[in-house]
Amino acid sequence: MDVKINILNERVKIPIELIEACGGDELIARIFYNRGYKDPDTVKIMLNDEYYKPTLPDEFPGMEKAVRRILKAIDSKELICIYGDYDVDGVTSTVTLVECLRNYTDSVIYHVPDRFTEGYGMNEEVVRSLYEKGVSLIITCDCGISNVNEISLAKELKMDVILTDHHSIPDETPDAYVILNPKLLEEGHRARNISGCAMAYFLCLAVLKEKGEEYIGDGFLDLLALSLIADVVSLNGENRYLLKKSLPALINTKRAGLSELFKIAGKNGSIDNEEDIAFQIAPRINAAGRMDTAKLPVELLLCKEQDLAREMAEKIDVLNSERKRIQQKIIDEAIEMVETQKKNKTVLVLYGEFWHHGIIGIAAGRICQLYKKPAILLSIKDDGSTVVGSARSIEEINIYELIKECSGKLLKFGGHSQAAGLSLKKENLEDFVREIETAAEKRYFIKDTIIANVDMELSFNEISDDFITRIQSAGPYGEGFRFPEFYSSNIRVVSDRKTEKNHHIMVLEDENKIRIPAVKWFGDEESLEGKVFDITYKVGTNTYRGNNSIQLTIGHMVENLSVKKILFEGNIIDERKTAINTLLLKYKDAQIFYEGLKSRCPIDDTVNRFNIKPKKDIVFISPPANTAVFREVIALADPENIIINFTLSPDYLFKGFLMNFLGVIKYTIKNKGGREYIEVFSQKLCVEEGIIKASLKYLKAKGFINYILSEDHSKVFIFQGSGKERKTNIAFLEKSLKNALMEKNAYKEFILKMDKEKFKEYLK
Repeated sequence: MDVKINILNERVKIPIELIEACGGDELIARIFYNRGYKDPDTVKIMLNDEYYKPTLPDEFPGMEKAVRRILKAIDSKELICIYGDYDVDGVTSTVTLVECLRNYTDSVIYHVPDRFTEGYGMNEEVVRSLYEKGVSLIITCDCGISNVNEISLAKELKMDVILTDHHSIPDETPDAYVILNPKLLEEGHRARNISGCAMAYFLCLAVLKEKGEEYIGDGFLDLLALSLIADVVSLNGENRYLLKKSLPALINTKRAGLSELFKIAGKNGSIDNEEDIAFQIAPRINAAGRMDTAKLPVELLLCKEQDLAREMAEKIDVLNSERKRIQQKIIDEAIEMVETQKKNKTVLVLYGEFWHHGIIGIAAGRICQLYKKPAILLSIKDDGSTVVGSARSIEEINIYELIKECSGKLLKFGGHSQAAGLSLKKENLEDFVREIETAAEKRYFIKDTIIANVDMELSFNEISDDFITRIQSAGPYGEGFRFPEFYSSNIRVVSDRKTEKNHHIMVLEDENKIRIPAVKWFGDEESLEGKVFDITYKVGTNTYRGNNSIQLTIGHMVENLSVKKILFEGNIIDERKTAINTLLLKYKDAQIFYEGLKSRCPIDDTVNRFNIKPKKDIVFISPPANTAVFREVIALADPENIIINFTLSPDYLFKGFLMNFLGVIKYTIKNKGGREYIEVFSQKLCVEEGIIKASLKYLKAKGFINYILSEDHSKVFIFQGSGKERKTNIAFLEKSLKNALMEKNAYKEFILKMDKEKFKEYLK
């Protein structure tokens, strides 16, 4: 698809009253204006919670009745069951209610559905089993609004159901004892779109108020923040207020389960922002419900013992790794289907008989993102007769309404405008696919051009730490209040290093010769180096060993020129025969580049590929890992003089390399709990990240170590191995690693012997 960059309200002069409401900051005022917030009083409230009127629990219809019933159950020592759901919102809702009520009674159990045997929501067999256990009060959370039959059964069995949910209310509502749902508030109410956990949180606040212990509610704020971010609720009104209030509690959580999950994700026991939650933590919690049962994350979040929490977090991470493997397989097969059968369809309805139906929702999201069209992925249940599906959509198409229009042959469906779930009998599959494809063709037209909306055009000299701080002050960002995006023209890609997953790690340069590091996720295989683009991007920071540096995250790149320019036009100074001590005296103000084991380097103050800064002189006492890294370092340093020395070249011989790596691993386990960034290992051993991962696989197969990779494969958790060698593929792994190290050694010899005059040609 073609991309057209649109600068929102480019010719609009922002009203002075709005700028004043934003403390005189026109950048902040423009961010709000571009998101439709033009009233100064409204914006003032959004920026300052002191002016906001928080929603009170008793504003929700039915709240008083629900609280009275819960207090009666507590006083009578009735057995209460919290009936939750298997996603993050359902898990956090369940934990919130269980923890709250266990302050006053031991007679509280919970149930989260098994995705594979029960499906979404309540289940009649489970309702019967709860009755047999003696449950007299069921409190649903994040589910129940579509469970008419199940709640009727509970009523027949003399069990009361307090239904708390936040999903759209269907035409027929269950005959529950009481329904708590923000959708029952009047249109436009500030709390109408809260998460399921937020609804549970308000119920808990109401109970705690009756007990005179509202302060206990602060203990649930970390769970509340987790749900608001993970459930992708619209960040305005009450949601915005609640997230601002609760996010610090999540960032600084004392909950054992969350802190261990943060460590597993490579966050050292804490997280920095909403993106960490959305992309590192939420997928892990969801993975348990997708691959096994959500009981594991519920127990993790309830757990008070750090060691036990660590064990459960590690189990969840293993499930998450398996989820990623299966997910990629489904995505690959779905892409092939689209390319061969469905490319011209308005909605992409794809059926894979053996697709894991716990994962098709994430895969649908990736297909939707890739093709900019709604995607519905379907697979068969174990019964062989029921098809289940997950849908994800683009902003322009309400997928819930589209499915509702074609729901005549569905067994169940539910969701909201951007995501939905459904089930139907296999014999009705073809009719449903035909019907929804036809309905989409009639109702919607998807343009071939992507409109990339940005907030404003920037020059690189406007981007600074202060600029980032100003952007952050207008947050939190998320659904309904998107993170600011910017536009710059005629940007040259000075260097481009591709990762295994085709992420592009780049250095960009504008027309004023200002350079900034950037990353583009899931790019093409083709190198972008030397080309010139108009770009859209988000401005953020990259953290390396506690140090933050500015980094752009690229959205779209529109090529407007393809002129190859020279990377380096300065001087190459050959000092390969000079001793390091002499070198330091000769180039006192230079930055010293070294990658390798710290124990081999006599200099404390060195730089590597991850913390290089612009400077006139750069001395290489070790060669960079490869040509791409070399070019990236030069692009970031932007020197006048390159001094080559290479005295401390790395050891790439098989045995020596592995001995060095095992030493680094031993140090990591002893001093860092076994957790480290892959890029840190690659820097210490002066190799590509692929060789680090290949070495980890080999050492695991030999029984020396075991390890778990993070969600994005950027971090690793290493622990003691079994001590037993796996015979199956050890020879293949050893051969592959030896070949890779032989190539590294050949590169080292090539770079060490290269004639000085050839270096300039090499770095063009």
